[in-house]
Amino acid sequence: MEMPPESISKASVSEDARLRNYLNQAERRNDNELQAIQAKFDDELARMNDNHTHQVEKLRGAYDVQISEEAEALEDRLQHVRAQNEERLEGEKQMGEKEFDRLHAANRQRIEDYKKTSESQLDLLRKQLQASAEQLREQSRKSMNVQSAKGEHA
Repeated sequence: MEMPPESISKASVSEDARLRNYLNQAERRNDNELQAIQAKFDDELARMNDNHTHQVEKLRGAYDVQISEEAEALEDRLQHVRAQNEERLEGEKQMGEKEFDRLHAANRQRIEDYKKTSESQLDLLRKQLQASAEQLREQSRKSMNVQSAKGEHA
């Protein structure tokens, strides 16, 4: 049983729509993964900032004592700890930024790879669809020729 040309066209349009939908879904998935990684990074950075803020507030409260030699020594120690914390925080921040940049670049590359793969698959599917359509046209043409030949002999 042969498919009418309209069915072939509808199947082609339907297949194109299905492939576009697949590509859109893949892009949305990639975007969602990137957003999840960004959110995780932002949460971790906020947690680190909150911890640092909490530590600094805790240190300030601990060193609110009478002004004396002990208080001066504690103040010197506090300044030292603050400097170390700031250095450590800056180092952690830089490491976090580097990690974020690395993840961002890796995700960007993954997205590009997904796009290339999707485009490649889409091209392959289009070629297969075109070949199928050509084959169906050829079969239809042969069928018409056979019917035409039968009509001439009858």
